[in-house]
Amino acid sequence: MSRNFLEKSKIYLCPGKYCGYQNNSTNCGACQRGYRVNTESICQLCHETLSLYNFMYIVFMALLALSFHWYFINRLQKKKQREFTLVKQTILYFLSILEILLAFIFTLLTFPPIGKLTMNVCQVKLLSDFYPMFHNPIVNYRKKLRCSYEVVYPLQSAIFVLYTYASLIMLLLRPLFVSIIHQKFISASIYSALHFYPCLLILHALCGGFIYFSFPILTITSAIFLNAIHFTLIANGENNWISFIRKLCGNIQNWIIYLVHVILLLCGLISLTQFEDEYHLILLPTVFLPVFRDHLQSYPESIVNVTLHNVIITHKQSDGNYKELWIFYTNMDAIQPKFPMKTEFRSQLPLSPSMSSTYTIIVRLKTLETCYFDVSVLDDAIKLAESLDALITYTDGLNCDVTFLFPFCFPRDFEVIQDGWTAFSVESEFSRLQAISDEWRISDVNKNFAICETYPERLVVPKSITDEYLKRSAQFRSHGRFPLLCYLHKSSKSCIIRCAQPLIGSSVRRCKEDEGLVNAMLTQRHKKGWILDTRHANVVKSAQNKGGGCEPDQHYALWKRLHRHLDKHNVLQESFTKLMDACIDQSEKDRWLSKLDNSNWLLHVKEALTTACIVAQTIDCEETSVLIHGSDGWDTTLLVTSLAQILLDPDCRTITGFEALIEREWIQAGHPFRLRCSRSGFGRSTHGQESPLFTLFLDCTWQLLQQFACSFEFNDTLLIELFQHAYSSKFGTFIFNNEKEKLKYNGIKHTVSLWSYFNRPEILHAFLNPFYEPNLSVLWPSVAAQSIILWRSLYLRFYENQIPQREVWDEYLLIKGKEIQLRSYVNKLRQELLELERKCTEKTNMIKTEKDSVVTI
Repeated sequence: MSRNFLEKSKIYLCPGKYCGYQNNSTNCGACQRGYRVNTESICQLCHETLSLYNFMYIVFMALLALSFHWYFINRLQKKKQREFTLVKQTILYFLSILEILLAFIFTLLTFPPIGKLTMNVCQVKLLSDFYPMFHNPIVNYRKKLRCSYEVVYPLQSAIFVLYTYASLIMLLLRPLFVSIIHQKFISASIYSALHFYPCLLILHALCGGFIYFSFPILTITSAIFLNAIHFTLIANGENNWISFIRKLCGNIQNWIIYLVHVILLLCGLISLTQFEDEYHLILLPTVFLPVFRDHLQSYPESIVNVTLHNVIITHKQSDGNYKELWIFYTNMDAIQPKFPMKTEFRSQLPLSPSMSSTYTIIVRLKTLETCYFDVSVLDDAIKLAESLDALITYTDGLNCDVTFLFPFCFPRDFEVIQDGWTAFSVESEFSRLQAISDEWRISDVNKNFAICETYPERLVVPKSITDEYLKRSAQFRSHGRFPLLCYLHKSSKSCIIRCAQPLIGSSVRRCKEDEGLVNAMLTQRHKKGWILDTRHANVVKSAQNKGGGCEPDQHYALWKRLHRHLDKHNVLQESFTKLMDACIDQSEKDRWLSKLDNSNWLLHVKEALTTACIVAQTIDCEETSVLIHGSDGWDTTLLVTSLAQILLDPDCRTITGFEALIEREWIQAGHPFRLRCSRSGFGRSTHGQESPLFTLFLDCTWQLLQQFACSFEFNDTLLIELFQHAYSSKFGTFIFNNEKEKLKYNGIKHTVSLWSYFNRPEILHAFLNPFYEPNLSVLWPSVAAQSIILWRSLYLRFYENQIPQREVWDEYLLIKGKEIQLRSYVNKLRQELLELERKCTEKTNMIKTEKDSVVTI
């Protein structure tokens, strides 16, 4: 569903929760019975079958009536002990069971699908579904729309029908029984039922919603409490177990009461667990042990160890061996305890471990996983939750001591074939640049990060520009981020330049050295270059009032300006949070699609790709240079420059070239990874600097990979691995904000580079795209809305089954492997054929030579 259609449809949405349009109607109002309003205010027929919880609710209401029957029958027996024999009492018990059972069956048969022992129901979502009369909206403070239909039909009506059937069947069966045994006093049980049935109907009408959401706990609590009272009354001060058991077993009435308590307890336990887990069948009548579980597995009787850098969960497998699951503190995004943490509320919770007192701690990880810790002791659960919360706070971007992180303690457990810290140095990139043009040089003007803390020490600058010009330009740019070369086109010599905003202020301050540096990078002087600002024009005006701004046209006459608004880091973080909220909510398809659209994440992907395409078109087609900046020059600026290079440069689509691009355009260019990746899609940091900009870059790359599947040497496994290591890693590549911070903490010496791990043959093999065919041309992707799709293998990998996709991919690899073998075999046959042709030609020439020599003689 497109965004434009949703925006237009919002105009016609009915007000309130429960008003909607019926078929062939243009007026808002109540839906028919069996219909419910969807997200577009249309009354939609409910096709949901009767769930186990709903079924148990009807069973509970039936058992409630049965309990009242037995209570009054028991009272009647005490009043008429001489005439009311045990046989008559048992028959009356049996009649009440038969009445409720028949009423229950007739109720199920009455509602659609008629004649079947089930129902089509509208599922209960909120407590207000039982009380729609309190949600009739008032339009324009004048007209009140009456939308008080039965939202959960027929679940609410079923109880009224059940009690009506039970009353009618009782009035048919019990008079017959009275006439047979000629005991008129038994009619008192009918009179008592005629009193409590209306009371139950009123109770259901007023409190049906509260009963629906609380009946499992009410059933379990009342069953245990009443059973304890019953045993106390039987014991009657007896301290001898033998006499107590004799009293219990010697009276059939005690057995019946005990059976009722067992049925009530079983009903509550089934309703509470709903058999969602196979362990519920075994653990249903027992006490829950501390449990750790994730999306795919459950580990009963696990041991949780909180260590210096991670949480280790040790669990025993079916074969008797122990397995460990490690969770880094840096990977924890947020915790959500399902119990009150404050001291004043703890007294309200049971302390003894029981089925109703399992305390759950939900841990959301930055890598988008969700873990659950189920602990049966409240104090242990609170201690664990407080410890995890303190550790998450300590690993925050600003508060964290970098040397405390695991990469500084990680003992390298593999052989380094290529040192990742030196693999993509400035000198190696400059050698590639010299093959295109000799108009550039390496400058040490930023030695010891003297003029810019977020740039590397060695920089590639134009030969015609002195270091003094660079210093003056750095003073004129925000954070000292002066214009710097990113990419040089081979054919046109046009270049992509990145920098931060100029500090012109409201007085329109000027810097001739900066103007000279920018103009020196314009290789095609007969064509005007483009200054692409990733901010909205209104944002630029606001920044100018605060001392920033954009290059004025009168001072940069050789350049034209273009604004392409890309949202800032805080807007992207909010969008990513909404995206993850949609991904973890798989309840309804319409609701999921609505949440996905409201997140605007795919819109951000579309805008980033569109801006990159504009830059690529300017470089390749117009053959002129582009200068890109936003405010600080280390967020959206890097996003656009890196995506544009993937479109333009075939080398960036190889594994090594892509690693070099990330190292050059993100790590060395000063993207603050430690701040931006301090939180993922679930948590909030104390500094508010988190943002999924690198995730957005990987998502855009994945979109290109989907549209040009054969043009990339790598597959999406590499992108997913990069996403995980950016947020939580045992390597030091993504844990610093800039090169200065890496040098300050001596990260090269004390940590291992991620590229050292990736660039090993056994690891690279998993990243290879078997369909790769080098494509030297520029990529021109489709940026239409229908071409941008959700990256399901990343965002939904823990919330939907990924096995079919893996099986298809394995089949692809198998077919590709066979193709390679067949091609190799064909080439071998061709070589053998050429060899045979060569030998045949040599033999033919030899025979011809011999014939010529014979003729000559």
